[in-house]
Amino acid sequence: MSTHETVASSLPPISPTDAGESPLAPLRIRQEDRTVYIQKISQRIRITPPARRYAIAELARRAGVSDTIQKEWRISVEEDKTVLRLPGQIEKQIAFPHAAAALLRELSMGRTPMARRSWMFAPTAFLREVVPDFVVPFAWDADNHDLSLFVRRDSNTIECTVDLPLSILFSLSRWEEMLDVERDTHGRFSAQKSLAMAKDFLRRPIVDEYGLAFEQVLQTLLPMWRRPERKLRIKISHDADHIGIPFRLKDVVRHTTHHRKPLNSARDIFGLVSDADPSELRALREIVSLSLERSLDSSVYWKASHPGLRDSGYDPRHRKIRRTIQWLSENKVESGVQPGYDTFRSPDKLRKEVQILREVLGEGPLGGRQHYLRWCPDTWIHWETCGLAYDSSLCFAEHLGFRAGTCIPYRPWLFSLNREADLLEIPLIVMDRTLLGYMKLDCEQSVTVVKEVLRRCRAVGGLFTLVWHNNNLLDPLYRSLYFQLLPLLEGGERYDWLTDYARISADRA
Repeated sequence: MSTHETVASSLPPISPTDAGESPLAPLRIRQEDRTVYIQKISQRIRITPPARRYAIAELARRAGVSDTIQKEWRISVEEDKTVLRLPGQIEKQIAFPHAAAALLRELSMGRTPMARRSWMFAPTAFLREVVPDFVVPFAWDADNHDLSLFVRRDSNTIECTVDLPLSILFSLSRWEEMLDVERDTHGRFSAQKSLAMAKDFLRRPIVDEYGLAFEQVLQTLLPMWRRPERKLRIKISHDADHIGIPFRLKDVVRHTTHHRKPLNSARDIFGLVSDADPSELRALREIVSLSLERSLDSSVYWKASHPGLRDSGYDPRHRKIRRTIQWLSENKVESGVQPGYDTFRSPDKLRKEVQILREVLGEGPLGGRQHYLRWCPDTWIHWETCGLAYDSSLCFAEHLGFRAGTCIPYRPWLFSLNREADLLEIPLIVMDRTLLGYMKLDCEQSVTVVKEVLRRCRAVGGLFTLVWHNNNLLDPLYRSLYFQLLPLLEGGERYDWLTDYARISADRA
């Protein structure tokens, strides 16, 4: 199965007459000797056969199915369902019904219904506790509240009871963020506007949980198949927003007045006339060293933005910064990019900053995160155009959790281009300022909620991601919390994002 298969190089414009009487009926396009069925939500959002195959591939990945096995599958997109056929002497199949016109109408009006489903078979006690049921956004329950997510029709056929590929597609692509809704003061789609917040499933990786249900399906149809062991992986990152360069008197004074650390103030002043690093740059080395001591991976995201109200405006080509980047490289610590505040929805500004950072970081694959988590689905296209390898901005600033319903890195679906992006999304789960700032938790409460999302990441074999700003290590409260969280992360496996990115290069070839 190839998720790169396209319906056409450019999709034709759709009008109500294209699809018969109903503007929401499937569009039929004749291609060579076959008919291609496309469902549409709006002029921009079309559910094409490649999009459905993509969603099933993501579901299978979360069940532990390798790319090699998936290539042996046959998937046919029919008018009212998509059928996955498994190879073998006796053909086994899994059917996914397509959303009805009534549901498409709800979605086309910007409404976001939700269904719940149960397990097909009783899971282990641990999974039952973590995943009591399956939350399926962008689906309709009607009168089928007691249905399981998958049902067995006969010995060789299992059927899904909702349009699960559509739900997966909309969750991973952040469809609801393409709607015309009010943004916050930074132009961000806020957690309060999300269905996940309204229905209380933001702290659940719902798309990854579907993989647990799909694993049951495959083990029923293919008793000899076994998925690899699920293992928790960890990725810690540090946004280098403030590094003490350029010198700012108010920041120097803050070390003494707010953090009770007059020695740090003295270091910053001494650094003006010497080769010594300022306190915030020293803190960056310290926070990375804490990870190295525990065999945890760290990534540092650097800036190249002009000075502004929300950008410190340092030059990454400064000798002290280059020296630190060299130290990171020697310790095999990743350096990446953090485009400034004003690069959001501005591809030209983004490109200029990335070019400057490449002068310092080199021409190899680079990933990073948008400053202030100013992100929208178009950001994927902007980052792809700049040749960046991955984004890790997909997290709400004001609440921790699974913004796209997943903690497993993936290639996003680009509706406007009818294909997967040529970059990875590595979802961010927790930000330091979210816990103590936006959510106003104390340290004990913060540890509790982090333990909860860690447990959910472990249950689905996902990647737990955390960003901790280097300058927050100088704040006694943030420092105390970070030292309480670090032991929770020890023992998690390292995440090799370069291997995942290599799959993109292979697909391009």
